[in-house]
Amino acid sequence: MRRWFGTTSFDERERSIASIAAEQEIPAYAAQLEEEYRYDGVWELRCPGFLRIGEIAALPDRALLAWLDRLSGLRLPRALAILDAAPEFSSAWQLALRVYMTQTLAEADQDLLGLLAVEVWKRRRPDRPCLEVLLDEEFAAHVACLADAGRNLGRYVAFVRRVFPLLQGDNFDDATLGGESASHLVLCVARLAKLSLRAACAAPGQASDGMAEALRWYDRLPVRRSDLRGPFARILAEGLEALGRGDEAERLRRRAESARS
Repeated sequence: MRRWFGTTSFDERERSIASIAAEQEIPAYAAQLEEEYRYDGVWELRCPGFLRIGEIAALPDRALLAWLDRLSGLRLPRALAILDAAPEFSSAWQLALRVYMTQTLAEADQDLLGLLAVEVWKRRRPDRPCLEVLLDEEFAAHVACLADAGRNLGRYVAFVRRVFPLLQGDNFDDATLGGESASHLVLCVARLAKLSLRAACAAPGQASDGMAEALRWYDRLPVRRSDLRGPFARILAEGLEALGRGDEAERLRRRAESARS
């Protein structure tokens, strides 16, 4: 996962998932999802002392709240009240580290506190999800497409169509999410384009739908870093070419090049 986001090397025992995620401008919870998936079987060696998301989800309510009470710097009723009042689609993990953590914690405990807050939110507010619930859905759809893009691409397209308007409306200029979350939205649409390219031969109809959705959001995304726009445009152009739409691909490349100059 860290190589995927540009990190070449690090000390496994000194760098937490949260610190790596912060450096890469992606939500820490998304980083752990990716970490657990890619390194299943060697998790304890790579991340000693860090609990899995599934292990937290398996805790009974009493144990879950006891852990939250132990790690949070707030009294439990106050911590729960803050969580219940947080805006829909905000990050429970970030809330925990910014509000609950009133004293220094070891990095493994910081990540544990974030996971606890996410799981408590899931159980208390299932009808008003936090950002991490949406990341769960996106990740599951992504993994399904990696197994069989031709069969499962529609699942990822459905996720983008349902979730993106909820998060940002139809215009990303007035983003309601922070920089880390906005960067993850860019990643989601880039993934959609790459998965559409992957499905182009087996399911051209679905691939065309996926590429249309990726193109729809391309100009609306809050791409703050100029080095992202070029690679993103190349992914979209390759998908268009795979679908036999070479003229559109060339126009997209020219537009991206002119925007850089």
